Amino acid sequence: MVPITVAGIAFNHVNLFQAIRDSDFMGILCLVACLVLSVVSWTIILYKFVTISAATRQSEAFLKKCMSTGALDQVFKQCKRYPESPLAQIFRHAYLEVELEKWYVDSRLPAEQRILAARTSVERVLERIITEEIRRLESYLIFLATTSNVAPFIGLFGTVWGVLGAFQALTRSGSAALSALAPGMATALTATLAGLFAAIPASVFYNFFTNKIAILISQMDSFALQLANIIMKEVISSSTHEGR
Repeated sequence: MVPITVAGIAFNHVNLFQAIRDSDFMGILCLVACLVLSVVSWTIILYKFVTISAATRQSEAFLKKCMSTGALDQVFKQCKRYPESPLAQIFRHAYLEVELEKWYVDSRLPAEQRILAARTSVERVLERIITEEIRRLESYLIFLATTSNVAPFIGLFGTVWGVLGAFQALTRSGSAALSALAPGMATALTATLAGLFAAIPASVFYNFFTNKIAILISQMDSFALQLANIIMKEVISSSTHEGR
């Protein structure tokens, strides 16, 4: 470790490649495990960042451009323009349920039963679609949570293993020479560094995505209530006109 001085401030130059070369087999194994976790985590982070950002952006655009029209059939035609928006998917499935079932035009049922059937069916559809959208938004996040919890323990295991090896090497050599301690300490420190390198980004982005998804879930619940009221007004209006 050679000190480097910049503007009068001394920095220690750390040679990670040398530390890896000095590590034993178990240290390399811990390092590879943390590296795999880190690569997969960053892949998931980039993927979820793109999908959740698209869901947020398209949901805002859907509410602004489509829900202001007032005509349900026109809004339905625009849903395909927002494939990543959970709100658009909620509207699409609810509209299809209403139009395909047509409880409110079945003259064999009294108006009260038609309205009750419409309310029950719409609520079930909305609940099902919200659950599916939440599952889609939360997909792969469990890996980030697992990485943030497991990677530090892999690093800790490598640390304990390296320190144990260093003490055993010290006992065998019979002296406190740094050359005897180097492999064990290199194993300990590189394993700790690798565990933190994998765990910290996974933990940070897991909390970030969880917060973003919680906001989207709140939007979905609010939108579902609003949409259910709109659909019920349409059903009641259709039943009233038919009764006349």
